[in-house]
Amino acid sequence: MRRALGAGLLAAALVACGSPAPSGLTLLFFRRSPAASLGGLSWAPDPDNSRLVGFDARLRVARSVTSSRLANPMAVATLGTALLVTERTGEGIVLDTTGRPVREWESPNPASLYAAGGGTVVAVRSPYYIPQFTAEPDTAPLIRILDTLGKPVAGLATIHLPPVPFLAQLANAGAVAVGSDGSVYFAPLVRDEIRKYSAGGTLRWTAKRGLFRTEADPEFLPAQGRDIGVRKALVNVALAVGPDGRLYA
Repeated sequence: MRRALGAGLLAAALVACGSPAPSGLTLLFFRRSPAASLGGLSWAPDPDNSRLVGFDARLRVARSVTSSRLANPMAVATLGTALLVTERTGEGIVLDTTGRPVREWESPNPASLYAAGGGTVVAVRSPYYIPQFTAEPDTAPLIRILDTLGKPVAGLATIHLPPVPFLAQLANAGAVAVGSDGSVYFAPLVRDEIRKYSAGGTLRWTAKRGLFRTEADPEFLPAQGRDIGVRKALVNVALAVGPDGRLYA
C-alpha cells in the first residue's frame, strides 16, 4: 500500500512558505482528490481502504484514521478543528483527528463535493459520482452555501442547463475551493474554465487555459446495444488554495 500511496503524491506537494500548516511540504492533492492541513499533518482520503491518511512534512505516512462512518471518502477539507469529509455518494461527515464523528449530513445535491475556508462551507455537484438521468430546473443554485451543520442557507450563481436536460448533473459537476476570505473558486468538470466568486456571490473573474479550440455541452452518443455513452471532455476534478494563497488545479 505504501507504494500506491507514494505514487499518488507526485506533483501534489507544495513548499509551505509562512504557513501554520505543516512546515516543509504540504499535500494539496492525493491522486485526484483535494487534501487538507490540520494538526501539523496533511490529510488525504484513501477510498480503497475506507480511511483518511495523515502525511507529515516530509510526506511520510504518519497517521491513519478509520471510522464506521467512512465508506468511500473522496475529499477532505479543514473545518475549524475538524476534518470535513466528502463521501462518494455525497454525504458530508465531520470527524476529529482521532476518527470520532462530530456530525454528518445528507447531500443537498444528488451527490455533493464539499469545501470550506474562511468560515464558509460550500457544496457543489460532485465530479466523483454523477447520477444519471437526473434533471434540475435552471433556477437551481450552482454552489450551495451551508452552515456548519450542513444546512443550505444560500446559493451562488445558477446551473447551466444543457440541451439534454438529463445531463445537467454532468454539465454542472465540478471542483471547488474556498479562500481564507470566503471567496469561492469553481471549475466545471467538463469545461476549460475556472471562476472566482466573492463571498457575496459576485463573479470576480473567469480563467481559461486554452485547452480546446471549441467546447460543447455533453451529449449522448448513439446507443451501442444496451449501452448509452456520453460525448464529453473531463477537465477539472480538484482545486486547492495553497498555503501561499495561490489557487492550484
